[in-house]
Amino acid sequence: MIHSSTPEASSSRPVNNLITASVPADWTPGPDAAEPTPFAAAVDRVLYLTAELARNLVGAHQGAATLIVSGDWKHARKWFSLSSKYANWYDYRAPAVGIGLHALVVTENKPVRLTQAELEAHPAWRGFGIEATKHPPMRGWLAVPLIGQDQHNYGLLQLSDKYNDAEFTEEDEIHLMQLAQLTATTLDALRTIYQDSRIGIASEQRVDPGDEP
Repeated sequence: MIHSSTPEASSSRPVNNLITASVPADWTPGPDAAEPTPFAAAVDRVLYLTAELARNLVGAHQGAATLIVSGDWKHARKWFSLSSKYANWYDYRAPAVGIGLHALVVTENKPVRLTQAELEAHPAWRGFGIEATKHPPMRGWLAVPLIGQDQHNYGLLQLSDKYNDAEFTEEDEIHLMQLAQLTATTLDALRTIYQDSRIGIASEQRVDPGDEP
């Protein structure tokens, strides 16, 4: 069991990060996509790295980065990062459902920082719903929204079980918000590149060969 404030060895990280579902949008992989597009692969890498960075930036045993497209929680794309303390849950997968505290962070676009007692006493707490017997246990919760251009919400970052049995602090919240801002800016850039490329393709397709000199 790890009780350290330093990053763990990277050798275990690939199996610690799992995708729970696919997003049915053309700039990310669809449920039946045989091979992700370059843009989709870039989005996946952003989420993967963000989940890792979030956990090691603050120092927590559990981290997650979730992408939600157009409010479609059913197909939310989620990456986990778990320390060896939660090795029994390395293969755990569950689709996001868009209720409870997760939805609160996304709809209000505000961070939430709670101790375990505050978490369980919160009116939006759902106790993991039907996943209650499968979900890894939590100890406190820190979650921040991913807010892009024009207050566009991409999803959220989450942390639980801070190292050394400590509670999350205001400074932890500030640091996680800064990472969320960087992540959202990156997603904005990828989205713009994708949209520009689509416009370029559409323009080329509208060119009438008969009008060429």
